[in-house]
Amino acid sequence: MSDNITFTKAHGTGNDFIIFIAEESPDLVRDRSFISRLCRRRTGVGADAVLVLSKEPGYDYKMDYYNSDGTWETMCANGARCAGLLMKKRSQVTSNQIHFLAGDGPHEMEILEDDQIRLKMTPPEYKSDMLTVEGFSGCHVDSGATHFTTEVERFTMKQASEFAPGIRYASEFAPRGINVDFFEVVNSRTIKVITYEKGIEKVMLSCGSGSVAAAFHAAKLKELESPLDIIVPGGKLSLVFDSDWQNVWLSGPAVILYTSQINPDNLH
Repeated sequence: MSDNITFTKAHGTGNDFIIFIAEESPDLVRDRSFISRLCRRRTGVGADAVLVLSKEPGYDYKMDYYNSDGTWETMCANGARCAGLLMKKRSQVTSNQIHFLAGDGPHEMEILEDDQIRLKMTPPEYKSDMLTVEGFSGCHVDSGATHFTTEVERFTMKQASEFAPGIRYASEFAPRGINVDFFEVVNSRTIKVITYEKGIEKVMLSCGSGSVAAAFHAAKLKELESPLDIIVPGGKLSLVFDSDWQNVWLSGPAVILYTSQINPDNLH
């Protein structure tokens, strides 16, 4: 009989996570099969992803991010906000200014009032010229994670679910695949973004890195102003950026739902 494992459940604009503290958890929490079973909505705890937070010299902590299928990914902005808030509530960081390491490198973060958190993102950059994939024109943008971002009009989550998998698995992005962002420019200070995430294989209520990638590409196509409101299905994010996109700060809420325990023997 296995021992119970302590975890915390949290979400940022509907993007939900199971968080483990590495020093208090067995190595099993990084196991791909365990993560996949844990993240199942009806027979596990249920989540979009798992975060493992560990000690790291020179930083407040390190954050490893795993998709719900157990695959490791470089960065998750919504998850990072949740991780920062949890570490502050646990008093494992004592300042509202946090310096942590993720798979895409170092990040700064600041905890504001009402559990709003601002996170400095890796400067987004183009990884392709304009491409037409499955009938959608857009670009490959790396914003800490890789995204294909394309402009649409009056797009729904249902449409995103229908069209995104063809882009995600397109030969242009093989073998790794790509996340897919559909964005609509509402006005110079507001865009709407719907993201399909690989490794989770569904349309998300929110994706922070996808929102940044979409805003970056949208700003190259249209005149957008900072700060920019980004409306996602799960709520609203805010983006501050400078003219050359070297200082990019994404702000949004984080919610710690509960801390509990799971016995891995009960996962099927």
